[in-house]
Amino acid sequence: MAQSSVSLNGDGLWISEVVSLLNDDDRRIELRPEALGRAAQSFKFLNDAQRTRVVYGINTGFGPMASHVIGQDALESLQHNLVRSHAVGMGDPIDNRYVLAAMLIRLNALAKGSSGVSPDLLTHFAKFINHRIIPIVPEHGGVGASGDLIQLAHIALALIGEGEVTYRGERRPTDDVLRELGIEPYRLKIKEGLALINGTSMMTGIGAV
Repeated sequence: MAQSSVSLNGDGLWISEVVSLLNDDDRRIELRPEALGRAAQSFKFLNDAQRTRVVYGINTGFGPMASHVIGQDALESLQHNLVRSHAVGMGDPIDNRYVLAAMLIRLNALAKGSSGVSPDLLTHFAKFINHRIIPIVPEHGGVGASGDLIQLAHIALALIGEGEVTYRGERRPTDDVLRELGIEPYRLKIKEGLALINGTSMMTGIGAV
């Protein structure tokens, strides 16, 4: 592993490593094989389980809509619509350093393998960090009541190729940057929209910086 890499396995991420990534544009992250293995295992378990039982947020609606069962043909659309419906922040963009810190911390949390996301999402997320594709996240939104839902939804929106990002100092449409880099927009699988937005990674990132 290169000396300049930050190794992620879901544990042991230090504030000094977060700050080192912010201070060095050449510093990269590397996902540990055991993290990808755990993700594959938990995603398979979740995918198998939802075929035979009702699982909240996977084949049901959210919150008061939890009693509504979602058909198999709409499970991925459910996750995309969750992200889009929460990406409703307002105001000036949050400083890129805070957003990048939040992205690193969110990815590390997902790398624990307890959120049911696929290895594909982890590797796609890592590409954004390593290319320094920083989503535009408005400063006004949620305040952590059920996680940093609004802020993290704007990060998730960029992962699926929507919204805007900062790339090499310029604010641009996300799809333009991904096309330029040859990166396909990510298609969320079951649970992944919920897993991306339901956490406190933005406030943790700001706190770390």
